[in-house]
Amino acid sequence: MNKVTTIILALAAGLLLGALPSGAAPVGELSGPPGQTQLAAGTLPAGVYEATFRLQVNRLEQSVTPLATLNVNVPGYPQAALKQITPLSFTAANTPTDFVVRFDNFAAQNVDLWADVKKVDASAPQLTVEKLSLRPLPGVGLGVVWPGKIMYKRQEDAQGLVAVYNGTAQPQAVTLRLALESDLQRRRSLGDVPVKLAPGERREVPVKWNTGAEQWGFALVATLADAAGKTLDEGREYFSVSDNMWAVGITQQQRGSNVPNGPGPNPSSPVSQIQQAEDQLAAVLAKPQPPVYWNYTNYAEYYAWAPEDFFNLAPSTDHWYSGTGNYTMSKRHLQLAIQYLHRRGMRAETYTNPFVIGYGSEKIFEKHPEWFAYQADGQLALSSYYEKKLEIGEHLTTEGPWGLQLSPYALLTNINASRLDVIEQHVQQLVKSHYMFGWDGVRFDNAVYPAFGYDWQGHKIDGGSPARKDQIEAQAWRYLRQRLQQELGPIFAVGTNDDYEFRGRNPGAWDEVCKNGGLLMEEVPRSSYSPLSVNNRWVDYIARYHEAGEAVRALGGHHLTIGFDMKYPVDHLYSNVLTYVDRTHPYANINSDDLPLGNYAAFITRYSALYWDVEHVKLLPDAEQRVKVAASGPVWWKDYACVRQTPEGKRQYLINLVNPPAQERIYSDPTNKVRAPLQNVAVSLTLQAGDQITAAYLLSADPTMTRTALPLTRAGNAVSVTVPTVWFWSLVVFE
Repeated sequence: MNKVTTIILALAAGLLLGALPSGAAPVGELSGPPGQTQLAAGTLPAGVYEATFRLQVNRLEQSVTPLATLNVNVPGYPQAALKQITPLSFTAANTPTDFVVRFDNFAAQNVDLWADVKKVDASAPQLTVEKLSLRPLPGVGLGVVWPGKIMYKRQEDAQGLVAVYNGTAQPQAVTLRLALESDLQRRRSLGDVPVKLAPGERREVPVKWNTGAEQWGFALVATLADAAGKTLDEGREYFSVSDNMWAVGITQQQRGSNVPNGPGPNPSSPVSQIQQAEDQLAAVLAKPQPPVYWNYTNYAEYYAWAPEDFFNLAPSTDHWYSGTGNYTMSKRHLQLAIQYLHRRGMRAETYTNPFVIGYGSEKIFEKHPEWFAYQADGQLALSSYYEKKLEIGEHLTTEGPWGLQLSPYALLTNINASRLDVIEQHVQQLVKSHYMFGWDGVRFDNAVYPAFGYDWQGHKIDGGSPARKDQIEAQAWRYLRQRLQQELGPIFAVGTNDDYEFRGRNPGAWDEVCKNGGLLMEEVPRSSYSPLSVNNRWVDYIARYHEAGEAVRALGGHHLTIGFDMKYPVDHLYSNVLTYVDRTHPYANINSDDLPLGNYAAFITRYSALYWDVEHVKLLPDAEQRVKVAASGPVWWKDYACVRQTPEGKRQYLINLVNPPAQERIYSDPTNKVRAPLQNVAVSLTLQAGDQITAAYLLSADPTMTRTALPLTRAGNAVSVTVPTVWFWSLVVFE
């Protein structure tokens, strides 16, 4: 009998199926010849199917080099299922192994399978595709479990669905039990639904509930039982509930992260091309949306879209060139894109700057010279002021820009940050833009409003005092946040990027950004791949961003880092692990689709209360004295041991275990080697007064999403558990 690996493929539908031993083809199976990497199944009836990818590798190694990507594709729903295959996916060399993916074909449509085999160095293991096959689910089972949205607000009426399928030749009567799971193990019943199914029938059962006052991560759970109450199948899908989108924010790249045919950076495209994309997106919105959100991205940022980032965030024209980048933009296109995001529960964030940049602001300058900053000689403090035609030159399209620009000039200059009336102008533009487009928040680039230069009467704006400069900048940011939330409500999110290195130059303003649930983005991490970076060693990287994150969270804010610009797969793996384990949020260059085993974005969506609740999750102050960890190899845990007070008053000790990188430095190993999994990791906790530890749990996404009760041993005033295996990252919870 073939040796097999048990690898779970996290599907968009949230349904999981492990690898099965190779065997005879079932009745009704469609399959391709040996070696064929694609299988076009044609139009399949609505139903639940199993796609089997039979693969073989010539040797094993401790590496996360991608060997293939397994895809199930349907129209309008590309990569309905997707999984990276690496040498870690196999338990034996030269042995056929079946990777079986269940997917829900929610409408009669074309389906094709594709094993996208990667070109690898000759030194890497070589992959062979033995066979691709497809069949209907042979029994009664669940299709998609769909919460309706990836993110809800509190007290919002929610509506999802669960698909049930009868793959047998006989009518079936079953019971569908519905529930919500949240926190560590809280469960709320949503009732039982009797379901009768004809042979081959797929039925969608609607699910409704109100999110209530509870926030953080949830799972919609569906359990299918027969007449005797025996469980036939179970599925779950994850979503968030939060008023503050920064609190649970995940933004990634790759599938499902972008609006189809949506607006974005472009090379000054012709208006006709943008209008075509508008019509395509409108056609997408006119159709029922597929019940899936792919990779757990729950908000999107629109970068450099406005004609001018300070005084013109609510354009009067239908099309324009953006002040940053000269992209061709459209009012309708942006409105449709945000409508698409909101329908899926994703939120939309506008990008802006704390200074004037773009077209048309010289007209504002003519009317209100007092709003701007000047040089010592009384000239406008321009970073640049030039004809846009000279900048873009030969890159112009045949249409040319002049029909769209508000002015032939692009202005880039600072405002007088000490004047709250000019900050109010920015507030009003953001308010108008919110009502025009539907923004849920704003992220500033390039830090806070700078108290720079001289006012129009020749007085130094900061009075020559660094303390006064900091005071002005903090006041301006506080005014902005308070006015936006007065105008748009307390859930309108506000943040900026201002790396931890720069806290010393304006500590009051830096701290002000983090208060009241603000977002602090750090961009410097993206260059940590460089051997010249002071953070190029993994130990320096984690120490630096752990310190920064703790500073942000101590002020009540949410910390975010941009992923590496350059990386090997092993670097991408650990940038994911270390972002989430350190309670930070991801932005760009981070995605969950190409990880070797588990789906960390799914994990953090479900268990965000244990990581991102900055009010109730704190570092364990005496971790080294109270916690002991013994493993078969090195393990990182000391910076990631936390304590949490639950809403019910329970105390949870959260001990994160990380199997560290094999490499000392980031972006240094094209062979993508990793350490062997840690075995039998012993974790003990010394109790303190008031502790009443009654249970322990193991939570992990490696290799699949699991929550397992661990046997708890007591010795004196200590409790201990043993974790059988840690692949890359696992969490032990003493409760």
